[in-house]
Amino acid sequence: MYINFWIPMALASELEDTPIRVAALSQEFALFRNSEGKAFCLADVCVHRGSSLSAGKVKSDCLQCPYHGWEFDGEGNCTHIPTIASDAKIPGRARVDSYPVIERYGVVFAFLGDLPEEERPDLLEISEWDQEGWSTTHLVYPWQANLERVVENGLDATHTEFVHPSAGLQGSFDPEKLEDARLVEHPWGNEYLMSTPAVEISHGHYGANHQWTFLGFKMGDMTGHFRFYSFVRPVDENSVIRYIFHARNFQLGEKMDKEMLKTNLGFEAEDRPVIEAMRPLESPLGPGEELLLPEDEIMLAYRRSLKKWRDNGWHIDSEKLHDAGRRCTFTIPSPARRGSSAWIRNTVPMSAMGGD
Repeated sequence: MYINFWIPMALASELEDTPIRVAALSQEFALFRNSEGKAFCLADVCVHRGSSLSAGKVKSDCLQCPYHGWEFDGEGNCTHIPTIASDAKIPGRARVDSYPVIERYGVVFAFLGDLPEEERPDLLEISEWDQEGWSTTHLVYPWQANLERVVENGLDATHTEFVHPSAGLQGSFDPEKLEDARLVEHPWGNEYLMSTPAVEISHGHYGANHQWTFLGFKMGDMTGHFRFYSFVRPVDENSVIRYIFHARNFQLGEKMDKEMLKTNLGFEAEDRPVIEAMRPLESPLGPGEELLLPEDEIMLAYRRSLKKWRDNGWHIDSEKLHDAGRRCTFTIPSPARRGSSAWIRNTVPMSAMGGD
């Protein structure tokens, strides 16, 4: 699991007047809205006695701890402690980590990491969202699988012929029919392009947990474009929540939306048992541990990106995290930690490539 990326935390419709608790990166987070409807994301452990802030309530645009009434604003600063005098100074370390939030595509995203704003990646853009001539549907569902395996499944075009026979792509990946197949590198990800006389496919990843597949097809007199976007929340090293968006510019209308949702749920049901049964649970780090072919080049590019982010110190050491977790709590580092050392909670242990 990796810090410093935008993580889908909840549907915007799920976050109303009551705080909610969300698990991500083997940590818990408290999401709440202020009186103006602005969403905030805080680490869910109160620095006083370790209670869950998400079990509290919103009071005066702050999140009030249910145990002793400490109040934290959207920036994570404690603004009120009931048991100290009104003119007393609140301790500087009475604060919890607060994470940048963006609401887009009907989803609340949080940037779980400490990069300053100018260094962060953007969200993967759904350019068809609310555009005339396009219809977009979405699904949210859990998988019991590692983030890397889930993203690589979205990057693997050739599995479609065998795992999803109803997609009608049998024979589409015959090497004798390929007109183009190439890898394109981007600043925060990679893209693989494939084309045949009947189909054009572009698929890639943006960051560690955003992935897309674009499919252009021609079937008889009908042509169209189908575009798939995946935003993945790693709950822990063995489970994820996928936020999936499907956009198309053919057979529009509410009736067809329902049919497409049914079809896409079918694809999910076909993919899930395959991915959940893969071993090892995480993608291999070494290049010789799988017999990969030219069409798997995009997976290797993804793994090179993961190595770069791991070497940046962005990879969570899950073993150390769990070994120490019974006696202490950790938190994902937030941007505010770059300017201050006045904190109670330690940040999650990180690992570098080749480390234990």
